[in-house]
Amino acid sequence: MSTPKNRLEAALNGQYIFDIKALLKETHAHTKTQILPFIGAMLLAFAGVMVFGMILLSVFEVTNPLEIAPSTALQIEVLLMFFLAPIMTGFLIMGIRNATQKNIKPLDIMAYFPRIFILGLISVFISFWISVGFQLFILPGLYIWVVTSLVLPLLVDKGYKPFDAIKLSFMLTNKYLSSFIFIHGIIILLVIASVLTYGILFFYTVPFMLTLKGKIYADLVGYDEDNDIINISELRKDDTTFDA
Repeated sequence: MSTPKNRLEAALNGQYIFDIKALLKETHAHTKTQILPFIGAMLLAFAGVMVFGMILLSVFEVTNPLEIAPSTALQIEVLLMFFLAPIMTGFLIMGIRNATQKNIKPLDIMAYFPRIFILGLISVFISFWISVGFQLFILPGLYIWVVTSLVLPLLVDKGYKPFDAIKLSFMLTNKYLSSFIFIHGIIILLVIASVLTYGILFFYTVPFMLTLKGKIYADLVGYDEDNDIINISELRKDDTTFDA
């Protein structure tokens, strides 16, 4: 059985083979088994964002969201990014855990709030460069979006420093760039299809997309469950229950 370190070395050497058909088939199978926790997490995240958004509008004394000053809008956007960063990280780890057949629960999206500062900073940094890229004829923005897709899980799963995580994400995705572009093309199509169903299809496509990204991450990098704070907290809870 290969260790995460061996998986990473093999992936960096170009030894991983993207079997898109097999990936999609396995992702669908995993998605069906634990779709309800994902839906619960989505509803919880939506409620949290709505409440936090109303708090921000109240703090900045915004009475008409359509008439926000640019400077105020920028501040609100940055604060929202900070709030969403640990939630998005939680979703990505849920995808990895589901892809590796670990149990997930809706509250997993709250597990990374203690690291909100560093996750928020990295999210703002990446979003800034994606925005710059989109202003440069769109394609550079899409490229940055693709090559930074592994950064957040690398930060929390592997414990890499921010720029080491960015560097490794760049190296891995560029090694398999055409496959990553194809996968993200599928993701864009799923988002469009979900929008056309007035968002109803998101209840399937979001868990599917997260599990798909989680499967690819686990295949390329390996999942360090011993370093997963969700897994650690569950083990501690079990130990406490046993002691009692």
